[in-house]
Amino acid sequence: MVLGSVADIITALGTAIMAAVAIFALRTWRKEFVGKKKIELAAQIMQYVYDIQDMLIGVRLPTIAKTELDDAYEWIKRETELHPGNAEVYPERVKYLVPHRRLSKKQEIINKFRRLQNPAYMYWGKEMIVAFVKLTAYNLKIMQASKQLYYGEDTPEYKPLYDIIFYEIKDNKMDPNDKINAEIDTIVEEFRINLEPLYKDKKTSWKALDSTGKKQTVQ
Repeated sequence: MVLGSVADIITALGTAIMAAVAIFALRTWRKEFVGKKKIELAAQIMQYVYDIQDMLIGVRLPTIAKTELDDAYEWIKRETELHPGNAEVYPERVKYLVPHRRLSKKQEIINKFRRLQNPAYMYWGKEMIVAFVKLTAYNLKIMQASKQLYYGEDTPEYKPLYDIIFYEIKDNKMDPNDKINAEIDTIVEEFRINLEPLYKDKKTSWKALDSTGKKQTVQ
């Protein structure tokens, strides 16, 4: 009888220990799984943030190719045919539509970025969504300014709109005092300081080669 009781106790203890180990393992797995998903999402968001930053720099480039002018001209002509009375063709002002056309061809980047908002909210809350909105707001802001300039006049009150759709070139470089670019840089930095620590330990130093073939470590 005593032996049976001891065996029962040992069996019960063994079952309890196995259950505890299973619960601990499940919790560990969940933590690791969630942590991995969070790291992957952080890296994915930063990739799109940098892509959008580069895209907006390209969209606001004041240098315009003839093919871009032709494209904008053909587009506004089609708009007048599709929406008579709501669109007009002003050949001498077509350059102002180029940023609008550049952006319209890049909407898939914006859309993919926006699809990450809800997953981001799950991990970082509404503050993250505010950052999403601030960055993507330049999409509409530039498009609206582009059209307003096209239908507006070359008068001083329209100068702020011009500064939205184009930045200045000084010494063959973007003007370092450009207000829009500075605002975008601040938003990008906010994303970076919050997300980079999650995946920073996964980064490794790039081994570059100089002209002689000697290795150089790039931090």
